[in-house]
Amino acid sequence: MAAGRPQAESEHPRREGGIGLALGGGAARGLAHIVVLEVFEALGVRPAMIAGASMGAMVGAAHAAGMAAADIRALALEALSRPASAARRLLTGRERSPLALLNFSLSRGMMIDGLALIDSFMPPAVARKRLEELPVPVLISATDFHAAEEVVFSRGEVRRAVAASIAIPGLIAAPKVDGRLLIDGAIVNPVPFDLLQQAGCRPVVAVEVTGHPQPKVDRSGRPRKPGITDLALGATQIMQLQIAALKRRMAPPDLWIDPPLDDFKAYDFLKVEEILARMDAMRDALTRAIARLLEGEAGPAS
Repeated sequence: MAAGRPQAESEHPRREGGIGLALGGGAARGLAHIVVLEVFEALGVRPAMIAGASMGAMVGAAHAAGMAAADIRALALEALSRPASAARRLLTGRERSPLALLNFSLSRGMMIDGLALIDSFMPPAVARKRLEELPVPVLISATDFHAAEEVVFSRGEVRRAVAASIAIPGLIAAPKVDGRLLIDGAIVNPVPFDLLQQAGCRPVVAVEVTGHPQPKVDRSGRPRKPGITDLALGATQIMQLQIAALKRRMAPPDLWIDPPLDDFKAYDFLKVEEILARMDAMRDALTRAIARLLEGEAGPAS
């Protein structure tokens, strides 16, 4: 079940306190969320509720469904460390024909089918569960293209909600839900910590992995003019950074985590080991920050 936020807030699960964890969108940079989950587990902390957008929805839903952070890490490394592993999952890791990965349309051209993508990389025991039955309540953000508004999933099949949330316009096609054309949740809510605040969570931890556009250089280190793809992705990053900054000014979360991942591109999934290593180097700092928050020492948006 999905509905726009103004009409559906009463249908969302509410928490009377309890720590909320918001995992933002950032494509490959979203693999960094795995280490945040590992820190939570090491501290013996279980989120009362998780909210996720895009890659944050995929990682967050897997954890809310019962996957340990270490298991999510192992899956990511197995699936993405080598091009051959990723290709094998995409082409042979599903019950359907490899052509099922592609969504053909005369009007839209050819895109990757979001549901097939989820089926390739998310364990069936997780993907086929229903959001309302998960051990940890989860809210998944998507965007209604025509209504130009956020759609928040709190019920329904995990795979359909996550497929909607990761639907990058022009690249990944989302399933239609209730007749709505859905796209990437990070378009309207890059780090959906406000959903947790509205649900009554306290404190709220928000993890932003949007990244900033980076200049391109050639092999000699001289600046290069960005290509069309770089400009499009960079423009989206700027928009999302501004949305997140505005939301923080209006109602800051209790802890804001913004890892230094700018040098990783949105499509750098095969650099999973490097992304996780970057986050592993921050593990002690993350542990201290979250521990201080739980002890009541951290201020808003630390």
